[in-house]
Amino acid sequence: MRSVPVYFLWSTLFFTLSLAKINSITVSEETAIPGQNISVIVSSQSYIQNWDDFGIVWGLLGSNSQNCTECLGMEIGYENVYSNNTLGNTTYSVQLPNTTTGNYYLKAAVPYLVGASGETGINYFNQSLNLVSNAKMRV
Repeated sequence: MRSVPVYFLWSTLFFTLSLAKINSITVSEETAIPGQNISVIVSSQSYIQNWDDFGIVWGLLGSNSQNCTECLGMEIGYENVYSNNTLGNTTYSVQLPNTTTGNYYLKAAVPYLVGASGETGINYFNQSLNLVSNAKMRV
């Protein structure tokens, strides 16, 4: 009978390999009503090293700030995705604030940790979103 080295057992108990990296967001509908929930599809792919996305901070940014790639705008929610190694698509429900109608960007800021180097950072994703009054959605 072959014995398993003790360090292998300890490493499997205390270290979870995370290889799923968030790489994009997509809204199911580009037109929405302020105050309502929207569905956001978050896509992830495999990564060659250990990769941990900690969470998703959702924000809403006015379209007049389109050149600010690292701006979040108004914070509207948070999803904990730490230890979520799901590859492919995951759908989240995000509640929009009761704000004025107009063109916006739905923003997602995703803090992460990479591999043995311990590199940290924040990836930003955005999707255009047009907020309209309830009356316009019924037409």
